[in-house]
Formats: sequence, structure tokens, C-alpha cells
Amino acid sequence: MTPREAADDYARRFAEMSANRDRDALNIALEVKALVQLRIQTTGQNFDEVLFSPYTPAYSRHRQKAGYQTDIVDFTRSGNLWANIRPEVVESTEVKSVVEITARDDRNQVKLQGAVKKRGNILLVSQSEADLISQLNQQRVQRYFQ
Repeated sequence: MTPREAADDYARRFAEMSANRDRDALNIALEVKALVQLRIQTTGQNFDEVLFSPYTPAYSRHRQKAGYQTDIVDFTRSGNLWANIRPEVVESTEVKSVVEITARDDRNQVKLQGAVKKRGNILLVSQSEADLISQLNQQRVQRYFQ
């Protein structure tokens, strides 16, 4: 391959990566959301991997009567909150895509804000999740240049 052909190939691959930036950013955000949700629903831990403060005794009794688990805080009853939390590209330029992960309707936004007031930002990633996402992103970028 001549130097000119190599430069053209590199430019083509970079353009392809740039054209897919928003889609790739959304896929990464979906992976982030899935990891955070899995951690919370299976362990009841925040981003520092510390258990969320427990349900109040009254709310715990209410959950038990309704048939929900009370061992860990999992922010799950109907599943509507987690189903409604989705990533969305909020800024896109030639060099970056900014994605916001949050509840998409007013009712679930209120639920999410209530959770944040009581227990902090529940959507923050843990260090191990951030490391995994970083690895996956490096692999994504490398695929464009193989």
C-alpha cells in the first residue's frame, strides 16, 4: 500500500468512525445504564459499591405487603422507572457526542429526583463499571482501524 493509499484509507476509517459517533455513544450509554441497573437491582449498592440506606420501616412494610423484596434498595416496583430511563444525545459536534441518561417522562423524572434527594445520584457508574466501559470503547475505536 502506497503512502497515499494508506492516508486515504486512514481518512476513510476516521470518517466512518465520525459518522457513527452518535450511534456508538448511544450504545455505550445503553451499556452504562444496563450495568448501573444490574448493580443496583442485584446488590443494592451505589457507585461507591456501598449499600444504599435501607427503606424506612413503614415503606418496607408496605413493600412486603405488596410482595416486593425489602432486603436491598433496588428502586424497582413496577419496573417503569428503569424502563423509562434512557440515553439521548443532547449535543453532537464534529468531534464529540454528549449523551444524557435520565428518565424521559415527568412522572419518572419525579421518581428519579426523589431517589436522588434521598440517596444521591443513583445513575453514577462505579469505578469498575467505568473501567469496563472504557475497555469496550477502546475496542470499538480499534475496530475502525484494524
